[in-house]
This record gives sequence, structure tokens and C-alpha cells, in this order.
Amino acid sequence: MLAVLIGGGLFYYKNFFLNKNVSRVVGVDTQAPDRPADLNGYIVSALGNNITVAKEIGKEILSEEDQAAKKEAMQKMSPEERQAARQEESANLTTEDIDLTIPVGVAVVKGSGDASGNVVTTDIADLTKGVYVSIWLDQSGSVQYVKIKGV
Repeated sequence: MLAVLIGGGLFYYKNFFLNKNVSRVVGVDTQAPDRPADLNGYIVSALGNNITVAKEIGKEILSEEDQAAKKEAMQKMSPEERQAARQEESANLTTEDIDLTIPVGVAVVKGSGDASGNVVTTDIADLTKGVYVSIWLDQSGSVQYVKIKGV
């Protein structure tokens, strides 16, 4: 019995305490869908699990090479610089306000804070006014996955 307790404690310590990139929410997949996000934009308002996003319309779609170059440049910036660069990009875009409800259990992730490109789960409380997000919708139009960008 003692061996099971010690083994369980070591497992928890090694896999959850030391590894900051492990999802702490059981059953939530941190892998984004294998397609572009359905909408990108800044959160205009947030109340509980209801958010309004200023969806960007007409944003230039970059080639894979251009995306890779832009991603590399963005990763070299501080979080504040990334946020400012995104706001500058968005300043000249047309937007449309979209009201969404984030269902319970939907993955809400953000960058791990290092240059690895890994994501970590975060709390829905991080979806606040002014935060830039990418959102994937399922076939019925419900929110499937949310990624906070620039933090």
C-alpha cells in the first residue's frame, strides 16, 4: 500500500508539477483542429462564458512561408510587443461583432510562454475584453476550441 502511495505521488510530481506544458484539465484536448480558425479578433466584451468578438473581415491570407517568417518574428517579441503588433495589424481591418457562448469543457489554451510553440490550458476567466483570440467552430456553429494569442 505504501509503495502505491509513493508511486502515485512520484507520478503526480513528475507529470504535473514539473511539466508545466501538461494540461491540468482532465479530458481536454490541447491540440487545435487541423484547419485554419473560423474567426480571429479581439474580445469586445465578456460575461461568464458569453463573449463578443470583433471578427476580422478581409484579413490577408499568408502563404505557409510567410506565416513561418511572421511566426518566427513574433516569437522574438515580448508579449507586449506581440499585442501591439496585432493591434496595429487589426487597426485597418473591417470587423463584425459576433456573440458566442463557450460551452463547458471546450479547450481554452494559450502559449506556454517559451519559444517552443507549446500551449497550456487556461481558465475561461482569461477571456477578457481586449484579448486577441482564434476560435474554431464545429459543424453546428458551436465553439469547439479557443486559443488566446499574444500572451
